Amino acid sequence: MMNRHDAYYEPEDDYDNSDEFDYEVSQLLKPGAEYDYRTAQAIAEAMGDLDAERADSLQAIIDTQDYEKIGRKVMMMAYDYMEKFAISTVEHDFNN
Repeated sequence: MMNRHDAYYEPEDDYDNSDEFDYEVSQLLKPGAEYDYRTAQAIAEAMGDLDAERADSLQAIIDTQDYEKIGRKVMMMAYDYMEKFAISTVEHDFNN
């Protein structure tokens, strides 16, 4: 009898970390796409949704008065914020 307990198994419905999943998320984040983080609206939404920890993190960068770092931090916060929506959308699409 063959023992298969150590066989490699990739569930068919596990799209999180697949190339197709990542591609679909990236398409939603492209310039002009639904969740483009490079817009004033996306930045305003991300800044308006700060929790205490992220606000403290941003304040620490602001306190450096290094505008390049501040800009990078704000853009990455907008990216992270919009990426959550893109991932949620792709998960919904893949599961339906």
